[in-house]
Amino acid sequence: MTARIFLIPGKSGGHRPPLQLHFDIIRPFVWNMKKGICLILVFLVLPAQDLRLPRDPERLIERVQKFWSAMTSGQRLQALEFILPEKKELFLTGTPIPILKANVLGLDLTTAHDRAAVRINIEVLAKESASGRLNWTITDSWVWRRNNWYLNLESPPSVFPKSASAGALDLKEAQTLIDKNFEILRNPIDFGKLNEGQFLRMEVPIRYTGDLPVSVELALPNPLVDISADEITSHSNHLVLLVGAENWEGPFDLPLPLKIRQGAATVERTLRVKGSVFVPLAFRQSPPNGPIEEGREFSVFIRNNSSQQVGIRFISVDAKFSVLKRPQTLPPDQEAEVVLKLRPGESPDRMYVQLDAPLEGRDMYTYRFRNARR
Repeated sequence: MTARIFLIPGKSGGHRPPLQLHFDIIRPFVWNMKKGICLILVFLVLPAQDLRLPRDPERLIERVQKFWSAMTSGQRLQALEFILPEKKELFLTGTPIPILKANVLGLDLTTAHDRAAVRINIEVLAKESASGRLNWTITDSWVWRRNNWYLNLESPPSVFPKSASAGALDLKEAQTLIDKNFEILRNPIDFGKLNEGQFLRMEVPIRYTGDLPVSVELALPNPLVDISADEITSHSNHLVLLVGAENWEGPFDLPLPLKIRQGAATVERTLRVKGSVFVPLAFRQSPPNGPIEEGREFSVFIRNNSSQQVGIRFISVDAKFSVLKRPQTLPPDQEAEVVLKLRPGESPDRMYVQLDAPLEGRDMYTYRFRNARR
């Protein structure tokens, strides 16, 4: 005899009404789970058997969901931690299939409380379907081992349905489709002149004609540019770059490697970004690599890179330094010196320069001290 537990979305703590069927004698009851999921156990009254729930079913469902979340995001090494140790090598020999979605449907229980059969509905890329997708319901075997649940893989393809190899797009074909359907319409992207500290949202025109959505992400971190995580569909006409001109000075012409991802399939493109970052007030510490020590004088030079002369309203060092010399004005394209000495028992942090009038839209500039020593 077998029984099935069906996972039915519902409000946390809520109950479903009894299930009415017109054959056999069926007794339903509800077991409330966390995260808005109800488990409804339905069993048939047949010859006596010792029917049991699996051991710690909430942990079982949690681990099944985490395993399939790793699989749908293409993180096979992360998914590996949910496989029985003796089956890990077998798992790695399997050919990955681009899986779009995986939903836990329920459990088929037997008399062994340390084993469970979990039914999963998966959605994969498929060339034979008009929608480009196919769905299957499969059953995974999970085993309780060392106080936890692990997937018991029988053969590399057993985590997928038998028909997956016939209907699902292989990884190379999925990549070919992404490469064919995704196009950047303007490359390079010129940001022009940016001021230090400026933040900018730039739309890059694209064309995407694929049936299935893709994501676009940076392949490598970039000091100036990040990319919005918005999903790209056939209705999208741009992707969004997020620009922050905080950690750069002067011109730039940089390659921006992108990953266009659809499940486990990934295609790389390179977008060039160029422009320049103008720093109205630049700071230079002297000596540049010398330590800041108590009672020892050192200088910070402030350079006005604009063509506008500006006055200084005040210079603040939070009373951590004695200010031995300070300029009253900053002439255009020139440096002015500030001489400081660290007071006993203090730790240097920042220097704040307040101008009489805004320079390139800002009247407050900040410098963080380097090489402090107590």
